[in-house]
Amino acid sequence: MVPDVWKRFLRDQRFQRDQLKLTRKLRSLRHLGSTKVQIGSHEFLNFSSNDYLGLTGDLRIAEAAASAAGRFGWGTAASRLVTGSSTQHTKLEGEIAAFRDTEAALLFGSGYQANLGVLTALAGPEDTILSDANNHASIVAGCKLSGAQTKVFKHCDYDDLERKLNGVKSGKIIVVTDSIFSIEGDAADLPRMVKLCERFNALLIVDDAHANACLGKKGRGVPELQNCMTGVPVVIANFSKALGSYGGFVACDEELREFLVNHSRPFIYTTAIPVALAAANLEALRIVRREGDALRLKLSSNTSLLRGRLAAAGFQLTGKHQIIGIHVGSPEQATHMANDIEFHGILVHPMRWPTVAEGRDCLRVSVTAAHTDEDIGRVVDAIKKSRDGLTRKKTDGLTRRQNKRPTHQQLDTSEMPLVDGFDDFDDHPDDGFMSAHDSSRLPPPDQVDEIASQSASASDTMIVNPEPVGGNDSPTRPVDKAGIEEEQEEEQEEAHEQESPETDDEPESGFPDVAGSEPGETLAPETAAELQDPVIADIEGGTKKRGRKSTARKKGD
Repeated sequence: MVPDVWKRFLRDQRFQRDQLKLTRKLRSLRHLGSTKVQIGSHEFLNFSSNDYLGLTGDLRIAEAAASAAGRFGWGTAASRLVTGSSTQHTKLEGEIAAFRDTEAALLFGSGYQANLGVLTALAGPEDTILSDANNHASIVAGCKLSGAQTKVFKHCDYDDLERKLNGVKSGKIIVVTDSIFSIEGDAADLPRMVKLCERFNALLIVDDAHANACLGKKGRGVPELQNCMTGVPVVIANFSKALGSYGGFVACDEELREFLVNHSRPFIYTTAIPVALAAANLEALRIVRREGDALRLKLSSNTSLLRGRLAAAGFQLTGKHQIIGIHVGSPEQATHMANDIEFHGILVHPMRWPTVAEGRDCLRVSVTAAHTDEDIGRVVDAIKKSRDGLTRKKTDGLTRRQNKRPTHQQLDTSEMPLVDGFDDFDDHPDDGFMSAHDSSRLPPPDQVDEIASQSASASDTMIVNPEPVGGNDSPTRPVDKAGIEEEQEEEQEEAHEQESPETDDEPESGFPDVAGSEPGETLAPETAAELQDPVIADIEGGTKKRGRKSTARKKGD
C-alpha cells in the first residue's frame, strides 16, 4: 500500500503537470509500414518517427530475426561476461567496426545505455566533462552519474567551450556532443571541436545517433560529412533510427573497447541482447551497405522538398537536415497545433519542457526516405492550416463581437457630441434631462417638423428595435424576406390605385390613409411628418404601418 504522504505527492505532481499543460500519456498504435500508423480505427501519416531510411517496415529484417529465433531461441539468459555472448554478437561487433571504419566496437542494450556506459566508465570525481547545453538526456545523465565536474557550454558556442577549457587546471578532460541535435536538427561543428580537443588534450566523444547510416557518403554520419573521421576517437550510435531495428553501440579503438568491457557497469551488469536481435541488426547493416546510396539520396531529396515548401509558407525552420524544428510560443500552442494536425490525419509531435528548454517549445517534423511527394504536400498543408487556425483563435473574440454589431456602422458620427460618462441622466439637446434608459434619443415633439422636412440618406434607414425580438439581443430587428416582398406588392397596389381615375377618395394632403380615419380625411401636419419618418413610425409600435396594410387589403377586396 502506498503511504498517504506519497499519494499526496503524486497527486500534487499530477495537478502541476496538468496546470502547465505538460502531462504526457501513452497510447497504443499499430505500425503500418514505414510511414503510417493506426490508432484505434483511424490511420495516420507519420512525420514523428526516427525511421530516416524507412527500414522499420522492411520484411527482410523481420525475416532475419525470425530465422535466428527459430535456430537459436530468443533469450540469452545472462550478461555478455557470463554466458550471454554468442557468435552472432561477436560477428555484429565486427560488422559495426567495418561500417564505421574503426578498430573495434562494443554492443549495448540501447543508445541510452551506451552513453551512460561510456561516460561513467571514463570520467571520475577528479575529471571534467564539458557538455553542449542541448545534448541528449542520456548524455546529461551520464555526466551526472560519472561524478565528474561537469561544465555546460552554450549550444554550439565554441568560444564559450574554449573559455571553459582554459579554466580546467587538473584531471582528465572529456568533451561530449551530439552530432545532429535531436529536436531542432542543427549540427555540431566537429572540425573546430577536434582542433580544440587536440589543443587541450581532451577526449572527444560524439553521439552520432541521428546521423548514423543516413548522412555522409557511406553513411558514417557527421564525422564523415564534415571530413574529420580520424579526429573523432569515440562515436556512439544505435540501430533504432536509420537502421530500423534496436540496440546501441560504441565504435572506438581496441584499447578503449577493452577498457569498457572491464569498467562499464551498464555493459557488465546487463543481460546480452537477444541473438535474434543481433541477427536482425546484421541484416540491417547488409541492406544499408547494398542500398544505402539510393536511400540516402531519396532522404536528401525529401528533406530539400519539405524544407523548401515550409520555408515558402513562411515558417522559420531550424537545422539543415531531416529533423526540422518549428518554434511556437508556448507548450499550450505546441499541443494545440499538434492536435489540430492530427485532426487532419498526420502525426507531428510537440516538443515541450523538460525535453526542450523553457521557451523553446516547438513542433518536431522528421522526414524519411519512405515518404512520397504527396505525403510531404499533405503535412505542409496541415501545418499551414493549424497555424492559420491558431491565429484565428486569438482574434475569435474580436471577430464575434464585430459580427454581432449592426450593419449601420457606416453612419457618420464625426458630428456627434462626446459623452463624458455613463451617468443615469445625460444632458438633453434642449438643456433638459433625459433618462439614460431612453436609448432612442428622440428629439422633443416641437422639433419633429424640422426633422421630417429633412431628406433622408440611404445610411439613415435603419430599423430601430428597442425591444428584443425572439431572444435576439441585436439592436437591429430581423426582417422577414417574405414580409418585405408582401409590403412591396402592397405599395405597388396603392400606387396603382392612386394613379387610377376611379379612385376619388384620396385625401387632399397626399398622405395615405391611416387605420381608424375616414376616407378623405386630412391629417394634421405633425401626424404626416411622423408617418414620413420610418424611425418614429416604428417606435410607435408599427401601428400606422399595419394600418396602411389593412386599408390596402380592404381596397384590394
